[in-house]
Amino acid sequence: MKAIIFSSAAVTDYSYLEEHDFGESLVICADGGYKHARHLGIVPDIFLGDNDSFAAEIPDGVERVIYPPEKDKTDTNIAVDYAIGRGADEIVLIGGIGGRIDQEFTHFCLMEYALKRGVRLKMIDDINEIWMESEPFTLKKSDCRKKYVSFFAYGGSVENFSVKGLKYEAEGMSLDPGLVQASSNEFAEAETAEIGFDSGTVLVMLCDDR
Repeated sequence: MKAIIFSSAAVTDYSYLEEHDFGESLVICADGGYKHARHLGIVPDIFLGDNDSFAAEIPDGVERVIYPPEKDKTDTNIAVDYAIGRGADEIVLIGGIGGRIDQEFTHFCLMEYALKRGVRLKMIDDINEIWMESEPFTLKKSDCRKKYVSFFAYGGSVENFSVKGLKYEAEGMSLDPGLVQASSNEFAEAETAEIGFDSGTVLVMLCDDR
């Protein structure tokens, strides 16, 4: 099951969301993220919040979990826990990029947090798609709607890293989290790209120019 979480960072262009089927997903609003669901005319399955700023606007019948502002986990962390608890094996985070940089970085931490629980959490906005992988994987050109494909080591080295099927190929690399070694690649003629590695966590970024 796919879960979609709305977080509270600003979204200026909603058109990129037209391809997502909200009706077939578990839709969760993490507090201020409700403004995005409201803009899109989407009624969430649950609202998780630590204040009453949207209390009067939440439609009847929507489950609400209200908690104190002083807590150990962020709103989005609570939403991720809820999604995983409901059986989600894929999470898309909207409104997770472009706000306060400290909050944005917590979402990178949550990507690893979810991955360790067997769930891929992908952050998206109009020019970026970002997620993590802990095992070799395949990218399809038809699924990559952004120009650039970049890879980074997250939380430690990635050993025996290889790329086949992109414009710039590599084999037997050791990706270091302190170095930029595999960024701004692109698809060329191949329709698929094979990304291999023996150990570590790979941060994947598909990006367009602004």
